[in-house]
Amino acid sequence: PNLNTSILSAIPFSIPTMTEQVAIGSLLGWLDKKIELNRRLNETLESAVATVFYAWFVDFSPVVSKAADRSPVGMAATVAEMFPSSFDESSCGPIPKGWQVRSIGEVMEINPIRQLRKGAVTPYLEMANLPKTKARITDWEMRAFSSGTKFQNGDVLLARITPCLEHGKTGYVDFLQEGQVAWGSTEYIVLRSKPPLPTEYAYFVARSEDFRAHAIANMTGSSGRQRVPGSSLNGFPIVCPPSDIANKFGSFARLSFAQMKANDEQSATLTTLRDTLLPKLMSGELRIRDAEKIVGTHV
Repeated sequence: PNLNTSILSAIPFSIPTMTEQVAIGSLLGWLDKKIELNRRLNETLESAVATVFYAWFVDFSPVVSKAADRSPVGMAATVAEMFPSSFDESSCGPIPKGWQVRSIGEVMEINPIRQLRKGAVTPYLEMANLPKTKARITDWEMRAFSSGTKFQNGDVLLARITPCLEHGKTGYVDFLQEGQVAWGSTEYIVLRSKPPLPTEYAYFVARSEDFRAHAIANMTGSSGRQRVPGSSLNGFPIVCPPSDIANKFGSFARLSFAQMKANDEQSATLTTLRDTLLPKLMSGELRIRDAEKIVGTHV
């Protein structure tokens, strides 16, 4: 009836040879490196899109360059031609000539209506799994719908409660099937760009310092349970580009986000593969040569 160290120390088990152990460690270590490389690639891809967003729509760098009679740096001539070479005055200060200042409620849907039948089993997103520093959401579970915030691909989720808002919890939804509706915490605000603004545009607005400062300044409620009313975001000003520039940014953002999704999906596959291979290799059920062939089919 008792378990002690003598019993445990007498349990026999097999150990691969040192050569096999080194080979196993090398193979599984390579998988870990590939997973880490994908993570870093995604950081670079998102950073590149963010750099373009802030250069074009916040700092207006191409217009500044053309106004100073300089060619915009790192930009194809056909793209540079889309930008004006002067500014107009506006309620937000100087903005590119021909662009417009609109309220966020005019150019984005805030908490759009989504239909989901009660009891339907569909992806559920915990607040804990909403990212703090990246766009893509990679962890969720299937759960029967009861009540909560509903969303679909192309929506942006923003935590509206303290301290999640201050911590930067924001995510871009692209993990669902076509037409699928998911759900999550009631403490999400859902944003979605209206055409011609691409859906990725709303994500970078939600990540911007000015928008987050506006949201935090409009929190209401008792200390420790403050939250942002969705209606308080309606008046936030957005400097809107013409459709050709919005579409050009959208094309670049979509390609980058699609590659980020492919990288994350590959990493999920490699993680499962690594965790499946390890016990089989250590027990001798699978030989290293066969494992290498299996890995080769996934990379």
